[in-house]
Amino acid sequence: MHDPTPPKLTVSRDEIRAIYRQGEDAVIALVEQFTTQIVTLEQRVESLENQLAKNSRNRSKPPSGDGFKPKPKSQRRKSERSSGGQKGHPGQTLRVVV
Repeated sequence: MHDPTPPKLTVSRDEIRAIYRQGEDAVIALVEQFTTQIVTLEQRVESLENQLAKNSRNRSKPPSGDGFKPKPKSQRRKSERSSGGQKGHPGQTLRVVV
């Protein structure tokens, strides 16, 4: 998917001056080369960001493949009441059928 050797994006001032002395066509070629490399790298970044955004909730992928991100915490707040029947309420149970 990507080139194994990353493109050289840095050029020293001396290299720029040497290219400038070669003439207008050499400068245009350098700018076109850098523009092509920038577009390629932008596409690669977008592809990698899209891969990071995918998880088991938005594609057919098992939750075990999501990685080690913590699950979102519930927004529900704990009630003051205890769970189950409240104090003072008479309980009801099913009668045994014989």
